[in-house]
Amino acid sequence: MTRFFRPTALLNFAIRFIQIIIVFPMAVLFSFYIPPYNSMDYELHFLLCLMFAAVVSVIVTKFSQKLIVVMFIGILGIMAFNKTFKDQTLDGIYADYNAMLVNMTSNPHKVSYFKPVRGTYFQDQRVKSAMQPTHPKVRAFAVENSTRYFHDEYYRKFGKATRYFSLFKHIRLNWKYVNDPLGMDYYSPPTESMGLLAGDCDDYAILMASSVMSIGGEARIVISPSHMYTEVKVGTIEDIDEVSYAIRTLFPDEVNGGKIHFHETGGDLWINFDYTASYPGGPFLEPELYSVITFNK
Repeated sequence: MTRFFRPTALLNFAIRFIQIIIVFPMAVLFSFYIPPYNSMDYELHFLLCLMFAAVVSVIVTKFSQKLIVVMFIGILGIMAFNKTFKDQTLDGIYADYNAMLVNMTSNPHKVSYFKPVRGTYFQDQRVKSAMQPTHPKVRAFAVENSTRYFHDEYYRKFGKATRYFSLFKHIRLNWKYVNDPLGMDYYSPPTESMGLLAGDCDDYAILMASSVMSIGGEARIVISPSHMYTEVKVGTIEDIDEVSYAIRTLFPDEVNGGKIHFHETGGDLWINFDYTASYPGGPFLEPELYSVITFNK
């Protein structure tokens, strides 16, 4: 027993411990810097990065134990301070690791292992890669359709949310639901979706969020057990009565006495822009949430 507490034994234990726990955050960084090959799935891409990180950890430890400690401190510094990975905090790394374990051991559609904070690593990266809020064609599409339905009197009365509601009306009225290719979860980029105005719920959510963001709005994408939808920030929780009045005024037939559903995050008011709802703030298809994917302002 006393042998274990000798300085040399404790040092070796600490080095081995670092060698193991450094693998996952290193794989996260590798996956950011090394893009997937062609159409490789993000899951397979991350698994390869994980294997590569494990090999690097073993080689570096054999070469120099001091170097593996320096790498560990350096990676923690990058994860904490690099703006590129500011969403990848230590809590985020733990959540990603937890998500990976759950995906390996159970059906994620039956296990609510996330609360509304952030997306899983794989969903987060796939959605963000598909987003195109700064693309000129997406911007032109959003500008045109944000002024299509409600005249300037409503804009002066209800503000910029009127533009978001016009976008919702145009996309929602013209969207046709089409399934993904067999055996594949395909995320259509907005430049493709805006011409077709067809696809499944994730295509709709990505187009809606990109369009709202392209005209200065704040949007996020919510993942529920078997669904994906967009939420748009329309003010603070104190604005709920005004926003509710605006929706009932602009969508009188669709609301028809129904309730306005919303989420509050840090005092901000987020309204559901889901395809399955006929008006902004309509009923949630699935109240349970797995994750929320946010985007940089």
